[in-house]
Amino acid sequence: SNATHTRFRGMAYESDVVLVGVRRDTIAAQWQQGTFTDFIDGINYIFNYATLVGKPCVVNISWGSQSGPHDGSTLLNQAFNNLTGPGKIIVMSAGNEGTEKIHLAKTFTPSDTVLNTFLKFSGTTYQRTWVVAWDDSLKTFCAAVTLYSGNLAGSTTTYICLDDSIYDYVLINANGVDTCHVQFINSTAEFNGRPRMIIDIYNKGTDSVGVSFKANDGNINMWNEYYYYGYKYGYQCAFDSLAKNWARSGNSISTVSDMGAGDSVLLVGAYASKVNFTDMNNNSWTYSGYVQANRLVPFSSRGPMLDGRIKPDITAPGLTLATAVSSYDTTYTPTGASSPYVIASYYDATSNHTYYYAEFSGTSASSPATAGIVALLLQADPTLTPSRVKDLFSSTAITDIYTGVIPPSGNNNWGHGKVNAYRALKQLIQILGVYNYTGEQLDLVLYPNPGNGAFAIDYNGDQNQTLTIEVYNIIGGKVLNEEWQVVNGLNRRLLDLSKQSKGTYIVKVASNAGFATIKTIVE
Repeated sequence: SNATHTRFRGMAYESDVVLVGVRRDTIAAQWQQGTFTDFIDGINYIFNYATLVGKPCVVNISWGSQSGPHDGSTLLNQAFNNLTGPGKIIVMSAGNEGTEKIHLAKTFTPSDTVLNTFLKFSGTTYQRTWVVAWDDSLKTFCAAVTLYSGNLAGSTTTYICLDDSIYDYVLINANGVDTCHVQFINSTAEFNGRPRMIIDIYNKGTDSVGVSFKANDGNINMWNEYYYYGYKYGYQCAFDSLAKNWARSGNSISTVSDMGAGDSVLLVGAYASKVNFTDMNNNSWTYSGYVQANRLVPFSSRGPMLDGRIKPDITAPGLTLATAVSSYDTTYTPTGASSPYVIASYYDATSNHTYYYAEFSGTSASSPATAGIVALLLQADPTLTPSRVKDLFSSTAITDIYTGVIPPSGNNNWGHGKVNAYRALKQLIQILGVYNYTGEQLDLVLYPNPGNGAFAIDYNGDQNQTLTIEVYNIIGGKVLNEEWQVVNGLNRRLLDLSKQSKGTYIVKVASNAGFATIKTIVE
């Protein structure tokens, strides 16, 4: 990158980047069954590489899935917990289903034994999804799929009950030609001791697809795999009553990604950091009709997890962010199909190539933004664990009139609030720097620490005054004495110890009301 071209420079811009590609259309069974072994292999590869080069590592995953039980018990959740640790962090998108009716639940009783719903697809040209239903204990339940032409029931499967078997059906639409393929994959007990039924549906006609469940007791939670990437574009599906009083629609609670349900994963929602931008063709665009600035973006998926845990963990800017885009994607140019999003370019004379920057939205944006902040934290302390990262973010998160009051445990919309990179990093540096004070506690941070001698000091004050900076070597000799004129608000000053010998120093910053000392290491 060019040092003079920094406007769109991302978080932790000097980090090493390792890329691992995962394609959904070639591993559909992994998504349906929730195994995701390609993800485990990819994360393991990145963590092993980081170990090889002796660096800490944060992995961003801008993917998500609803295929699991949403209780943190899947083999993928366990693998993430086992792979992470000191210097190895996983950050993941919470999901973009915050307004979608992809979750449905029911408690069955002997007098209330049936649940009916329909699968409402976003289009008629490609109707493909799967429904994953979980009971909360070792109960049994049965399900059937029926095609409807208007109010008229047509071709149907029999009721399939849990028996550790797979059943395939081909239903015929009312036109007598088009088919609907249905597969039931049953398990009487999974890794969490709960039974599971997967209903895989591919309707090639225009009939409505109805799904019915029946049981005498037990609680069922089911999710619709809202996104299906079988082709170039995603197709969408939700639970809907289709205005029939004997059927139920879904809801949008517990729509956070099951992939990020593990305790070790930092799951990130999205808020609107800005809602207006201008493209390179000088056209102005706004999202203000969808969401106001600083508010939670409606698409940001919400908790809770089925075991009661609060998710997401934190929110970050996710509408709308400026980011680098592939210079080989010709749609992201001032004349390409995605030109409304293209906001700037940079010409690199060395490579004779033009690079573009574009606007991007989603929890797929808020997650990497947060991963970049985690990388900064790891630079300060390469031994940070997932729990310590979460503690730093939760204790420093921004709460305001938009988040409302958030309890210490967080809530299922915002997590603990809006991520605060500066405050989290400052808190960590103060902990690492052996910060002590006498009298009034100065809001002070020195970084990077350890460093090569070129340090910066940030001070937040409430008045104009003169501070004194003194630096002492390990045997108590004073090696530097300076005055610092500060104003109300944030002040920053460079501290040059590069001419001093390597070793430990004590930096003392004093005001009229007190002083602070920070142990500083010149490497």
